[in-house]
Amino acid sequence: MKWFGLGAAVWLLGGCVIPQDAPYLSELPMQRNRPPRIVENQVVPTNRIIRGFGSDLCVLTFTVPVEDPDIGDQLLAYWFVDYNPNQPRGEDHLVRIEARGTRPTRDERASFQVNFGSTDFNRLNLPGDHIVEVIVSDTPLVEREPEASYIMPLADGGTLIDPGYTATYTWFVRTEAGGICP
Repeated sequence: MKWFGLGAAVWLLGGCVIPQDAPYLSELPMQRNRPPRIVENQVVPTNRIIRGFGSDLCVLTFTVPVEDPDIGDQLLAYWFVDYNPNQPRGEDHLVRIEARGTRPTRDERASFQVNFGSTDFNRLNLPGDHIVEVIVSDTPLVEREPEASYIMPLADGGTLIDPGYTATYTWFVRTEAGGICP
């Protein structure tokens, strides 16, 4: 009986009997921005090295499926061909992927198509080796870097900067003139 009484006392006194009035978490914290992702196993073309554009291949279509756990974010896909950081310039093509649905994976894909011999100027139509790069961002890019998406003042007088994020994918293309393309 003595052990039963001791066990009951430990069980009853195991919790705090003094009420706690201090609220430690008055509200849920704000959801921070999370990075987008390129679904690499579904990227087209699947090979990162592409040979024979302009001789065997007349049309190249680059496609990347994207996902973002922040389902309300608009995503931006910036396409660059032969970008040189010593001579900064804007993107060659921009695709906006709107937030639709309730899934992180977007139905719309970021695409970029190049036709060899097209009247539209494209660096890929010049013979030689080229780099095609896509940067997917959840905020606009400033000199290829994401902007801060949200700046929140804190109670202690400081600020919290919620950054924007990017994901990149790159292909290497060899253009060869003189093939069957018009």
